[in-house]
Amino acid sequence: MAKKQFKIGEYALGGIIDVQTNDRLRTVEIQARDFRSKAIVQSGTFAQASIDVIDDYLNELTSYYYAEKVLNWIKSVL
Repeated sequence: MAKKQFKIGEYALGGIIDVQTNDRLRTVEIQARDFRSKAIVQSGTFAQASIDVIDDYLNELTSYYYAEKVLNWIKSVL
């Protein structure tokens, strides 16, 4: 299990993207959080094998540049 928080700011929905991988369940959980209140704005859980779906979801949450940074981290821990 690996966790990482990306504080992106105005380029992401809410400003913060939390990513958590679960090796036992083989899933990736992605949460968009509000920068000030830390409340969850949007959340999704995906199978580790669906990298294309994860990439599309990240591009909905943030710009291509930051989506690529988050996706590269996810690929590095899988």
